[in-house]
Amino acid sequence: MSTPASPNRRILVVDDNRTIHQDFRKILCPPTANDSLDAMEADLFGQTEASARLPGFEVDSAYQGEEALLLSRNAREQGRPYAVAFVDIRMPPGIDGVETTSRLWKDDPDIQVVICSAYADYSWEEMMQRLGLSQRLLILRKPFDGIEVRQLAYALTEKWELLHRSQLRMEDLARAVDERTRQLAAAHAQITQHQRLKALGRLSGALAHEINNPLSFILANLGYLRSALEGSPPHLGPAEVQELREVCAESTEGAERIRRIIQNIKLFSRLDDAPPTRVDVHEVLEQALGEARNELGPNVQVVREFQAIPRVHASETGLQQVFFGLLANAAQALKESPQPRVRISTYLQEDGRVAVEVQDNGKGIAAEHVNRIFEPFFTTKRMGSSSGLGLSVCYGIVSGLGGDITVDSAPGQGATFRVLLPQAPAPEHLTPLPVRIP
Repeated sequence: MSTPASPNRRILVVDDNRTIHQDFRKILCPPTANDSLDAMEADLFGQTEASARLPGFEVDSAYQGEEALLLSRNAREQGRPYAVAFVDIRMPPGIDGVETTSRLWKDDPDIQVVICSAYADYSWEEMMQRLGLSQRLLILRKPFDGIEVRQLAYALTEKWELLHRSQLRMEDLARAVDERTRQLAAAHAQITQHQRLKALGRLSGALAHEINNPLSFILANLGYLRSALEGSPPHLGPAEVQELREVCAESTEGAERIRRIIQNIKLFSRLDDAPPTRVDVHEVLEQALGEARNELGPNVQVVREFQAIPRVHASETGLQQVFFGLLANAAQALKESPQPRVRISTYLQEDGRVAVEVQDNGKGIAAEHVNRIFEPFFTTKRMGSSSGLGLSVCYGIVSGLGGDITVDSAPGQGATFRVLLPQAPAPEHLTPLPVRIP
């Protein structure tokens, strides 16, 4: 919390009588004491008036209400507002003390005001009607005693300090609440997405299991039909045989594509994960880069920023699939980039997890798509060019390893995929994670 370097002892005296200003200065700004002499006096004679002196005040003078308003505005603009204003009730020919107080509060709601009056110009009820009931207002009758002025000045500046610190504290608390609310909202969105994808994973795994069995029969029957057509059946003409062969080939290709989709679904639902071991991330990255070379093409610049990191607890095959999927996704995003580049970086986070980032300078992802990018079958590519399972598979594998995967992207700003993985325990303490079987 930000607090003033020193207490605010600034006082504004508003009175058309110059003698009054001299009186206030004598009371609130006594001559500077000699600290060493005061200390000696206190040792010899005990506590004295000098050694018990209240703090000094900084006093400014205004001789009309309009001048007081100007000084108050300037003080606030300079970041040194007045804590207390002693305001005379009658200041001809200008505005009176009640009007001056009202305008002061419009500019500075925190200033404490003491109205000084020798005459009953206004009753208390009339003042309340014009100014409202306020804890910022006191009345001091003239002629006043010096100790009354000093006590009021000290008490009201202390009150201003306490209120000011309370306001700063409330502002800090409000900022902390806003930040915590933002963090909780982000965490809630992440948890909601994780739960939704987990449910989709279970559903996808069940569907894959149900589809796989009849698909096996279809592929087997297509294989049998293809073999029968190789012998040119006598009851069919050459044109009919050729047409059936083409239909059989197209059907086989479609069925094989369905089988590949099912394999990806199984990966997404974590049905086929191998038991985790101690894996060197950099070795797996190099293997994935080798496999993705054709996907990336010769024009894509690959930048490696590898830091020394420990081994991770993961399935080498699954992790290679993750990195290949992210590189293949980057390759798709870079097709229209004039200077395509992929940056791969590794580092160790403060929480002990190993981070792997795959960043491209491609077209980026629209804001409405970022939260759905890991959903199965969701794709922004044209119909038929993608199954929409590549990133879902990456998410499923990483989640199954106890890690996390996120993306930061904006249109025209490229995308950064961040994979966070747990460190591998020492070899003697390595316990493979259980594989979930439906």
